[in-house]
Amino acid sequence: MNKAVRFTIVTLWIVFSRTYDVYCTHQLTPDLTKEANPLVSVLGLDWMPLLIVISLLCLYALFSYYVSVFQPRPLLPEQQGLSFREVSTYVYLGRTAPWISMLYQYPRDIQRLHQVMGHMLSRCLVFAGVVSTLMWILINYTSYYQHYHSAVIIYSILAVGCVVIIYQWYLSMYRQYLEKALPSD
Repeated sequence: MNKAVRFTIVTLWIVFSRTYDVYCTHQLTPDLTKEANPLVSVLGLDWMPLLIVISLLCLYALFSYYVSVFQPRPLLPEQQGLSFREVSTYVYLGRTAPWISMLYQYPRDIQRLHQVMGHMLSRCLVFAGVVSTLMWILINYTSYYQHYHSAVIIYSILAVGCVVIIYQWYLSMYRQYLEKALPSD
């Protein structure tokens, strides 16, 4: 698919699904007393700060997605014979490191961070949009789902889904790395 078309479709979906989520949340709980989002339930944010935080996160995700689509940079190491862990940490940090480093370190190169986040955040927001949109459709248009709806289940689906998406992206990067190492015929 053409890069511009793909970028436009993904951007429109992210904006639509986040907007629909906010709209439905406001319809259900205008005072946010029933909101399960940790920004509200744990940090106590009200509508305006919540919308600012969500908007800034989405804007960064779309900016980094734009950078990764239209200004791609090589992320793979040149050194051959690296393991999946070594390639994954190199893709993220720009150097090999223990896997756990990816949880608490940032790349030294901000452009690398934008590239990686562009790939991961956009995919995770698309997935989150599908989950939240289906959730709201089921809440608003069925009677049976409300008995089964649970914030724990929704957040578990989101967490597991995003971990799988991120793992699959790193696995695809590792496959590219391995293909690059194969001698060409």
